[in-house]
Amino acid sequence: MSTATVEFAGIELLSPCPHCSAPMAVNTLTDRCRCSSCLMESALPPSVWDEALRGVEKDVVQFAPAYLRHGPEWGEGGPPPGPHVEWLRGHDAPPCRRCQRPMRVAPQGGCVCAACGAGRAILPKPPWLPADSSVLGFVSDEPAVAEERPREPVHVACTQCGGPLVADGSSRIVPCGYCAARVALPDAVWAALHPPRMKRRWWLAVYVADDPRRGPARSDLFAEPAAWAVFIAVVVLPWPVGLLLTFLDWRVEIIVACILTTITVIGALWLRGRWLYRTTCRPEHELVGRLVGPWRLRHTASVLITKPHQPDVVLSRAVLRHVSAERFAELGGAGGKVRAWMIPGRIDRVHVEAVPSVLE
Repeated sequence: MSTATVEFAGIELLSPCPHCSAPMAVNTLTDRCRCSSCLMESALPPSVWDEALRGVEKDVVQFAPAYLRHGPEWGEGGPPPGPHVEWLRGHDAPPCRRCQRPMRVAPQGGCVCAACGAGRAILPKPPWLPADSSVLGFVSDEPAVAEERPREPVHVACTQCGGPLVADGSSRIVPCGYCAARVALPDAVWAALHPPRMKRRWWLAVYVADDPRRGPARSDLFAEPAAWAVFIAVVVLPWPVGLLLTFLDWRVEIIVACILTTITVIGALWLRGRWLYRTTCRPEHELVGRLVGPWRLRHTASVLITKPHQPDVVLSRAVLRHVSAERFAELGGAGGKVRAWMIPGRIDRVHVEAVPSVLE
């Protein structure tokens, strides 16, 4: 199975305004932004997103959840001249609007909260982003510049004649319809019409082509019945079966039929193991296996299958075999987390491995 995954990366971005050099808060994946200082709308050059998104998939793999690091990062020569893009970026997931717990990518699309089941949409990446970008979409609560809703008009009095004026924020100079005076809006009124854009965190859905934290499940464990069948057919059965056939003087056709039957049984067991592997060990079926109780005899340990972030919700129980006492201690002992898979609603389709889980 592929080790490719889709993860979330949190980001906070400040880009310098090309008109007044003030930092602009970029709170969504857009190619245009309006400065809160000079109110000028400007296009974000490709260099902004090249700097902000370069290596974002590596941050998801290298850093722990909820950790964001600061950039930009300079080499030995120091920062180049001119304004620079500032960002906070790292492994982080959008919070659920109900319970504020981290959400995860849903197999059917969007993201879902593992605790309360609330969903949230993942907006597709814009067409101006390169096709080979690792960014698949984004989650943001702030609209782009073209989608911003105008503020409600504000009623003020003319400074010359006291007549009523209506300011909609399109211009700071409002003409009076009574005395024809041109009235400049006070700073308080202008700020109410154009509140400053605050820097907020938003999230990217990032495609991680090769996530070293998540390798494929061990498919050889699903082929154990076929391996035992081969061992019995090759090592155990030939001598007694050969002696029996010699004693009974069976015909060649019967011997060939026995061989073909054995091969068919082995092939059926192998195909069944491959089918169980492909249907059970899928990324969307990955859960958390929590070790309970002390290490038992015969190298087995009990495992409780639970949902992420819900250790008290036990979905199923399983047994982890072929684990030594030293390996049990390395996995964290009682309460340690191991990788587990289970088909929803099928407690008989459970598979656990003695590998630490990356799920919370």
